Amino acid sequence: MYYNVHTHPHSESEDVLFIENLYKNFDHAIEGRKVSMGLHPWYLDAGRLREQFDELTKYAGSPSVLAIGECGLDKLSTTDWNLQLKAFQLQITLATDLNKPLIIHCVKAFTEVLGQLKDVRVPVIFHGVNNKLSLLQPVIDAGYYLSFGKSLLGGNAAILNTFRTTPLKQVFLETDDADADIKEIYKSAAEIREISEKEILLQVEKNFLNVFHH
Repeated sequence: MYYNVHTHPHSESEDVLFIENLYKNFDHAIEGRKVSMGLHPWYLDAGRLREQFDELTKYAGSPSVLAIGECGLDKLSTTDWNLQLKAFQLQITLATDLNKPLIIHCVKAFTEVLGQLKDVRVPVIFHGVNNKLSLLQPVIDAGYYLSFGKSLLGGNAAILNTFRTTPLKQVFLETDDADADIKEIYKSAAEIREISEKEILLQVEKNFLNVFHH
């Protein structure tokens, strides 16, 4: 089984278990699906934050919702910083109350995100990893998970070094919004680590079971 921990397009495949991310329309039918849902920093509305959060809270307790997020902080976003912080803090509390993992969106804000997470006891996954090791070493040292996607299909040496260095017990793989096949990402991951694809498959499965108890 291939595990795709974070994807936006809704696609079906018998040998792929995927978590579909929702950042709006939380009331859409999710029964029988596996989803994560959260307030993405790009789409926050200062005048509607309480309404947005209440809607998230209404549906986040469903067994179909495996994680809260993606949520986090983004210094390149035009969204007000204090609004981002407030929404992130609310979702950290929600994930804690529901005992569900957090899926993190982090852009040029690793110090600030790690500061907000320092007392969090639920599993944490930083998704869409495409950064050099020096930025991500504190994330690895904190014991959080890193989810890699289309960046493994490129030749950026710094990103490939990050992936080679990250302990496999802290690795997930994803497609996010890329037009990419998760199986190609697994194949590339195995080649980069110079191990068999089966070893990657088994370790990611173990990580998935540890985090999502599913």
